[in-house]
Amino acid sequence: MTVLKVAIVGCGNISRSHIRSYAAAPASLVGVADIVPDKAEEHAHKYGGKPFASVTELLAATDPDLVSVTTPPGSHAEIAIEVLAAGKSVLLEKPPVLNLAEMDAVAAAEAASAGSVYVVFQHRHGSGGRRAASLLADGSLGKPQVAVCETLWFRPVSYFDPEWRGTWVGEGGGPTLGHGIHQIDLLLHLLGPWKSMTATALRLDRPVEFEDVSMASVIFESGAVATVINSLLSPHELSRIRIDTTGGSLEVNHLYGYSDTDWKFTPVPDAARAATLGLDPGVRRTDLVAADTDPWAASAGDDVPSNHAAQLGRLVDDLLAGRTHDTTLASTRPTMEFVTALYASALTGTTVQRADLTPGHPFYRALHGDVPQDAIDQAMASKR
Repeated sequence: MTVLKVAIVGCGNISRSHIRSYAAAPASLVGVADIVPDKAEEHAHKYGGKPFASVTELLAATDPDLVSVTTPPGSHAEIAIEVLAAGKSVLLEKPPVLNLAEMDAVAAAEAASAGSVYVVFQHRHGSGGRRAASLLADGSLGKPQVAVCETLWFRPVSYFDPEWRGTWVGEGGGPTLGHGIHQIDLLLHLLGPWKSMTATALRLDRPVEFEDVSMASVIFESGAVATVINSLLSPHELSRIRIDTTGGSLEVNHLYGYSDTDWKFTPVPDAARAATLGLDPGVRRTDLVAADTDPWAASAGDDVPSNHAAQLGRLVDDLLAGRTHDTTLASTRPTMEFVTALYASALTGTTVQRADLTPGHPFYRALHGDVPQDAIDQAMASKR
């Protein structure tokens, strides 16, 4: 193949990012589907492909190599399973599913299909993220010890006007699942397997069934520790990851997507400079200079922003070349386990071990763990 045939299921806002990304790649849009026929008609008129009222009709009339699923999260698993049953590959927008049970059901369908499942976590695919993953993996930046992961965003009350938003059934969870998951996934991609978590989730202001703020303290298998915070109440929006290693501090500050200029590495000071730290409390130091050898600066190359085009372009190239795209469904399970553990810890008041998140776990089938809503309301009340 020289051109990949693609289709889109779900014609909402995020579908446009997929369409633009495919338009910049060797891909041909063969069909679009939406349960609101007018939306599919509008997309087909603007972007090409044939319009359909369902994924079933689309699969019967077209022969796509890859189907992007950009519907609300509650429908992802069902659509993915139908696409896989037709022998086609599928790309799921984040969050890929609502819970671990759905993730395992999709994985079972993938195992029985000629198609494969991929997930949109584009922050893995910007050049900064790829450099960071490589340099941390080979030890060039030192051994990770302490990390901070922040998704401080703002969504007004009107954001929750669509009936599916703000509900367990429609969204599956709050900013932990639907917003912070991007930064969480990148953090885990950089630091490796996590081991245990203690978390808090609160509803301070927004009209939702779940949290609008969450916080977690995490221990990784490597021994590194991290704090994670997710918020929809922060007017000065920011996405940040900082990783302090034995070799220095690596940090990225951005909003909705980074470029190389958003990353910074500060090497650990040499012994002479380190000995002077703290000698003048309250006095800001301006004489600290970078080390002569900076592995981060030395690794710089072409700047690829962490947007949909970065990942979808690579996905199309990988599929056309017969390579396995690395952001597979299986590779994102630790991220869904992390999200699951955060809700489980917050609602039970206990520390959760990743190893315990098996099919028998109370939160395996739903992020609310079948806890009654009035009990959830009480647990997430700021004045409980």
